[in-house]
Amino acid sequence: MHEHGLARELLPQLKEIASSMGLARVKRMEMTLGALHGVTCEMLVHSFQHVFEGTALQGAEVNILLVEPGQEFLPPNSSQATTATGWELLVSLTGEE
Repeated sequence: MHEHGLARELLPQLKEIASSMGLARVKRMEMTLGALHGVTCEMLVHSFQHVFEGTALQGAEVNILLVEPGQEFLPPNSSQATTATGWELLVSLTGEE
């Protein structure tokens, strides 16, 4: 399952981001993901739920926006739209310190 592999590969970086932000617990993860990664949002959310167990991300709400090449979208923490290449992988975490 490609989704589970992607979730496992991203976990160390997500934990590092949460730690660098001083988050003891992550409440929400927003992700913009390019369609060329070849994953489904539902399966990726399910995979994240499994790999998050026992970490500061456990129980976090996961929202994934899948963008197609050429689609305009608003990146996290930006006020200007951009055009997707299809290979995007942008993450935003919110939580408690």
